Amino acid sequence: MKTNWIKIPAGEFLMGAQKRNPKEPNYDEEAYDDESPVHLVNLSGYRIGRYPVTVNEYLSFVGDGGYEEKSYWKEGGFEKWKEPGSWQEQVDHLTWPVVGVSWYEATAYAAWAECRLPTEAEWERAARGTTGRKYPWGDAPPNDRLANFVVSPWEGGHLTPVGAYPLGETPERISDLAGNVWEWCSDLFDGEYYGKSPKEDPKGPDRSTRGGACVLRGGSWFALSEGLRSASRFGVPPVYRGDGIGFRVACVLSPRTSV
Repeated sequence: MKTNWIKIPAGEFLMGAQKRNPKEPNYDEEAYDDESPVHLVNLSGYRIGRYPVTVNEYLSFVGDGGYEEKSYWKEGGFEKWKEPGSWQEQVDHLTWPVVGVSWYEATAYAAWAECRLPTEAEWERAARGTTGRKYPWGDAPPNDRLANFVVSPWEGGHLTPVGAYPLGETPERISDLAGNVWEWCSDLFDGEYYGKSPKEDPKGPDRSTRGGACVLRGGSWFALSEGLRSASRFGVPPVYRGDGIGFRVACVLSPRTSV
């Protein structure tokens, strides 16, 4: 549905975080070295899914033969899997975000849906905005009304339906950018990339080195609060599949997905 696409206008924002000087932009006492230096990024306009891709939406990809059509798998991974991990259990929860999908499966779905994964810069712009929000909703610390995450290390948790935490939405009404599932981005992960990232529409390190770690953003239902920060980032191999890893898509012309 068109109402589930959020337009992000072209423009600049400060990406990253730093903990050296409270008087400088994007100060965050929880920042890691790979979130620095804070740098100016200029992005072209784009649209991003209001929610992560749901089980119901991914079910359409599976049912349409997405795992059998090689043209969707140009980035790799074709014939390695037949369906997401724990798929039969997942289809009992159609409104939950799909999980147990590798980076390759996420990119194949995006190709089928005539979309793409967001770049890391696009993802952070959606979460941080142009005002330097520490979290998607603002600077207030996370709580159990804002996001699905580990409030207490001694309590169990689980996925929740997308959009279940409206108080944690961004001002543009983008949901679940913090908690519920870590989200794949299109970029390779490089802990030193921010020091050499181009200002205009950065897309991450050279893709010819694909096979290294790919970027995850946003925290998950079993993440601690520090993982929910807009600047938080890390990478895992693109073949990795976890029950806290999903994705959302960025829009190209005439998208077929209903995100």
